[in-house]
Formats: sequence, structure tokens, C-alpha cells
Amino acid sequence: MLIGLDENTARRQGIPARMPVPRGEFEGLAEKGLGIDAARKWIKDFLTNSEPGKSGVWRKQNSALVSQFEAFLDKAPVWERAQKAFAERDYEKAISALKRITVMDPDDHAARLNLASAQANTGDYPAALKSFQAIRKTFQGDADYHVAVGQVHLAMQKKDAALDEMVLALEAKPDCQPALDAMVQLGVLVPLYENPRDAASLVYVRSDAVFTYLTGQWDEAPRDSAFYLEQLAYHERELRHDVALAAAERAMAAGADGERGERAQLARIAALRALGRVDEALVAAEAYAAQAPSSSGAWVELAKCLSQAGRGAEAPAAIERALESDPGDLAALSLRFWPQDPADIQQVNAAIPALAAFVAAHPDSAGARRSLARAELVAGRIDDALAGFASAVALAPEDDDLRAEYWSELGKQQRYKEILADAAKLEDIGKRDWKLRWNEAEAYAALGKNIEARAAFSAINFDESLHVDVRRRAKRAVKTMDETPPVVT
Repeated sequence: MLIGLDENTARRQGIPARMPVPRGEFEGLAEKGLGIDAARKWIKDFLTNSEPGKSGVWRKQNSALVSQFEAFLDKAPVWERAQKAFAERDYEKAISALKRITVMDPDDHAARLNLASAQANTGDYPAALKSFQAIRKTFQGDADYHVAVGQVHLAMQKKDAALDEMVLALEAKPDCQPALDAMVQLGVLVPLYENPRDAASLVYVRSDAVFTYLTGQWDEAPRDSAFYLEQLAYHERELRHDVALAAAERAMAAGADGERGERAQLARIAALRALGRVDEALVAAEAYAAQAPSSSGAWVELAKCLSQAGRGAEAPAAIERALESDPGDLAALSLRFWPQDPADIQQVNAAIPALAAFVAAHPDSAGARRSLARAELVAGRIDDALAGFASAVALAPEDDDLRAEYWSELGKQQRYKEILADAAKLEDIGKRDWKLRWNEAEAYAALGKNIEARAAFSAINFDESLHVDVRRRAKRAVKTMDETPPVVT
């Protein structure tokens, strides 16, 4: 029996608009759909074996339909060549085959769609755009089509046209990830986590409405200082300084005290500086340094504010106050001893003697020793640097950030056994900072101990206290290990 198909659907699939369907297959057609292989089989059988197909009279009366059926069968090997060329990334050969198909069957818009894709892959964007536009009526409202056209506009630097296509894609499919990614690339949307520890909290917000959106979310329920400090850390890392400032001020208003209070105060000053509100930052820094004179961070921020406000001559006194409060404050040490370009080997090497003298004068300061080790790394004195990190770790064994940096440098030197030996000294590494656990996992993997490495990465992945991006990295690491042959030792 012959059935009629929606003409648009037929063009999208590159099949005739009227199809012979065996009676036994008709009922299951709605559930299974019509596949290309089945269509070819049924058409061939119809032309070869059915009474109408064998009738010269019928064929003459339905010559246009017979021509469509024969063209559909004839283009099958050409389609195979096109698909093979795509698989081999031979787009010129694919274009040649697809152009032949469009001549054989002008209504095969699937071929035209693939032709546009192949042309885009060769960098012939005007030709690709022309091919896409020729089938627009057929694919209008298809999210993948609009994304593909938008990507061509992007490649041609037509950002407004690209944006229009991505909007159409999202109207057709609101969760269309390629369209969302493109709008992030265009700077229209910003991906952010309402809860940095929950992957399900990912939302896409207009770039000009991030602050309004987030503060509106915060206002929906009572929040404590811990919540705002977590938001502060996340948005500070993403360089959303206006949001970080709001989070810091809300943390202070929520009663953050002690170390949390200091964190909020210093973050507020830093955010004001980053936003160019230097006068406000300076007033806040002076006030906080007077309020908390033992806070090295307060003096560091004051020094930075003074420098940014054009009062650099007053900054050294603030730096000295910071080092008096904490000889191991890394930021103060950097301001005091390091050159402006911390990668300048010659200048860093010249700074090492003064820094080493400071370390000698403060032998119990892990931070000072750490800063010197960093300088020795820049100068290429690897063994001295690693010995310095080890000394710093011995002075501050509970400082996980310090130990993680030490292990990271050991890893760069492929001294994985030393990482694992140091890890064995820790009572319960599962309760320590994730960076330590990550370095341990990488050391296991590098030594071919895949079972231990997989277990360590998996533990990070399942740790719900961590930022979702960290957990995703761990999940990818496990997947990579599963796809990589084991190391033979």
C-alpha cells in the first residue's frame, strides 16, 4: 500500500513523499518510525515484485513517482561515499558526493544540510550559508539547524546574526547546550552555580543581569555568614567583583567574626580595588588596619590601596607592619622582596639573597621559607626549592595548601614515590584538602597503580563538600583511566 508522508518530513529525511509500506509493517510504523534502510528495501520490493510496480501502464501513469523511487535507490551508493568521506574527514570528497545527490534529487534536503556542514568544515562559509539558507523553510524550528547556521555566522564574524540563530535554537529547545555555549561565547549569557557544590544548580543568566539575579536569589531565604563566604570564594575566583563585594558585605552584616570576619573585610577591600573604587577601598583598608592592627592581611590591603591611589611611597611602611604581624604572609613577602614580574629569572635571582636573609632571621616561619622556595624554583634551583618546601612543611604540617604545593612540585619532577611516602605519614588523608588527595591520585596513576588512583579520584568525585567543577575533573580523570590501557611495569 502507498502512504503519503508530510512533505517537509520527507525532504528532511531525503525520502519520497509517497512510500510503499507492506501491510504487515503499517501498524508498527508509528511506533518504530521510517528508517532509510527500510524505505530502500520496501521501494525496491515494490518496483520489482508488486503488481503496480511491474505494470507498464501504472508506471507510465505515475512516471514522476517512479522517477523519485528510482532516484532514491540510485543515490544510495553515493550517500555511502559521502558518509565514508565524512568519517575520514575528507570534506572535499564529501562535497563532491553530496552535490551529485542534490542533482539526482533536488528535494533531498538531508543531502543539502550535510553539504552545508561539509562546506563549513572546509572554511567556505559563504557557500555553507547559501546551502543552509536554501533549506531554511524545511528546517525552520529545528534547534540543531539553527545552531549550525549560527556557527557559520560566528565564523564570519556576524555576531548579531549568530545571536538571532541561537535564540531560535533555544526557542525550539530551551536546554540546547550548543546554543547555550555559543551565547556564552558571544558574551550574552553567563553560566553560574547558585550552589557551587551542586551541579544541578547550574543556570545561564544574561551577562548584564548576573548581580541582580544572584542578589535576588539570596534574598529569597535567610542566609548565614558561611553561605555568603562560600558565594564570595566562588565569585571572587570567577572575577565577578561586584558579586564578591555584595557577598562580603552580606557576610559582615550576617555577623561574620574571627577568621571569617577578617576574610570578609579583606575581600570587601580587594573587591572595591578591583572595581576601581580606590578611594572607598583606601578608607576601608585604613579603618580595618586600625581596627585589627595584628592582621597582616589588613596591612597588605592597605599597601595595595596606597599604591593604587598614587601614594606608593607610603606602601613600604604598611608592608613592614604586615611582616611584623606575620613574617610568613606570602602576599607581604611578594610585595617586599619579589620583582614586579615574578617570572623574570634575572630579577628573581637578584632578590633571593635578601629573601634568604629574611628567612634566616625568621627560622620558624613556614611562609617565609615557602616564598624562598618559590623564588628558587623560578631561578632553576630545583633541589634547593624542594628542600625548602620540605622544611616549610615540617614547620607547618597542618597547612594543606603548603603541602599540596610541595607535592605538585614533586610531581612536576616525577618524584611520585616521595609524594606517596609523605602521604603515608598523614593519619587520614581523606579528611584533608582535596588538592592533597588529587596529588596523591596523580602519583598513583603515574606509577601505574590504577586501582589506588581510581579509588582516590572517585573519592574526590563523590565528596559533596567540594565545588562541582573539582568533582567533575575527578570524574573525567576516572573516565580517562578507564579508557587508557594499564601501564605495564
